[in-house]
Amino acid sequence: MIIKKNVLMIGLIVIGLVLSIFFLTFGSSLENNVSGAAVINNLGENANIEAGNEQVVKIYVEGSQYIFEPPSVKKGIPVRLEADISRMPGCSRGIIGSELGIRKNFNSNDNTLVFTPNKAGTFYISCSMNMYKGTLTVLESDGSKANYVQQPLASGSSCGAGGGGCGCGG
Repeated sequence: MIIKKNVLMIGLIVIGLVLSIFFLTFGSSLENNVSGAAVINNLGENANIEAGNEQVVKIYVEGSQYIFEPPSVKKGIPVRLEADISRMPGCSRGIIGSELGIRKNFNSNDNTLVFTPNKAGTFYISCSMNMYKGTLTVLESDGSKANYVQQPLASGSSCGAGGGGCGCGG
């Protein structure tokens, strides 16, 4: 009887340690995290953005492609990216745009990301597993198209592509 109690206690301690290590390691990717100096998690954190002074872009998935409506924005003007969660399965809800300095896990309680693009070109956006992909074009301030095109990561669905961690299951 004492041995069974000891085994049970050790088992519970091991489970607790495993869960603690998991949340310490992957906890930030489970939150609605945003990284990058030019990225703002919500409008309330930036008093300089007034209503109507931002570009609103809808994002959703068709097949394995991110669709941006409209597909282009202007450099230097804040962008409010609004995710249609009902059209974004699994890991597609976690986006990474390394050259734009964006990283976000959308959910039903927080489906927006505000950032200000500081360079023009066509930029690659993917999920953390590189399964869902798309491009967003940032035009020059005057509306002209820049020649720069970011090269996409190698195709495939390797976990952690683009500097992200395994985040599938959104």
